[in-house]
Amino acid sequence: YIYILLVVTGIISYILSLFSPLLSINEFYIFKDTLTIYSVMLSLFHSGEWLLFLAIFIFALLFPSAKYTLLLIYGILFKYKPSNKMICLLEAVSKWAMLDVFIIAILIASIKLKALASAQTHYGLYLFSLSVLIAIGCTYFYKHTFNKIE
Repeated sequence: YIYILLVVTGIISYILSLFSPLLSINEFYIFKDTLTIYSVMLSLFHSGEWLLFLAIFIFALLFPSAKYTLLLIYGILFKYKPSNKMICLLEAVSKWAMLDVFIIAILIASIKLKALASAQTHYGLYLFSLSVLIAIGCTYFYKHTFNKIE
């Protein structure tokens, strides 16, 4: 039950992080914009930046959602020993799902490198980080509980 509780906590923190303030950007000490993952994706979609939109959609929305879906399904089926295919699928999604952290890091770094702009992080970034850490922990726990793949 602790595993399911952790997965559900991760899902809740992940969903909240999509709509919570991630960054505030101050430009020229006059303009201030607060970003969420959802608002960034929506802005990129409406401005026609398809490549960036797809990258954020895939690596910050699709892969983490798939990972949590697999963790939840496998957790519900926890009484059954997982097959090697199940664990391999979870590990494959986990490796790609780590790109969401990389995207957020690039976003923060690019803003901080601007000479006339500054960025402040908000609780959405911490919720997002928490959901990533919980997903990593649940994947590790699930994999090593059954000692199927070394």
